[in-house]
Amino acid sequence: MDYRFKVKSVAVAQERFELELFADLDREFSAHFDELSDPAKDLPEPPLFGSLWPAAEGLANYILQKNWPLRGQRVLEIGCGLGLPSLVCARLGAQVETMDHHPDVASVLARNCQRNQLNTLTFHLASFQNTSVHLGNYDIILGSDILYEQDIYPKLEDFILRHAAQKCQILIADPGRYAVSRFGASLKTKGHYTLEKLMISGHELPIEIHSFQLAR
Repeated sequence: MDYRFKVKSVAVAQERFELELFADLDREFSAHFDELSDPAKDLPEPPLFGSLWPAAEGLANYILQKNWPLRGQRVLEIGCGLGLPSLVCARLGAQVETMDHHPDVASVLARNCQRNQLNTLTFHLASFQNTSVHLGNYDIILGSDILYEQDIYPKLEDFILRHAAQKCQILIADPGRYAVSRFGASLKTKGHYTLEKLMISGHELPIEIHSFQLAR
């Protein structure tokens, strides 16, 4: 295993998953910004993918607690990072595809699939801000901790609508950022919206689960 990573056992509802994640996130960020000082290097964004963020844990727990019949459902996780919600869906029998804009995600995700005895998930190196990206249509679209900048909400909504099947469940988990209530205006006009809050062990604040049920 790459020395930069460690293995963490994560309890998700009644299930358990093993994840490779950064051993020292601060060290990874320091190394990243040290490299940025070299103008000859073209580097991707900071390595946010290498940590297990609370919103991903919240979304994974929410999916398992709902006990939905996911077998055979087409699922896409946007900004998947370590891919915990995707791993949950794959264990439940869904046909899962993942997407992230950081090139290092693919190898970490493949190792996390192997550690949890799951087939390697299809990975797309792409950004939802790229309007030329067309991956297909999905029954369920997931995202956790991707609502960090209000300016990107319109492009994210457009991406979701471009990839949503006629009947599509959209689940976006967030730790409670100030502008999140402004997300989803176009999605709310096309179906039913609910907001639920879920407490996760080890975290003081609840995770917000924004659920959009589209029927077009």
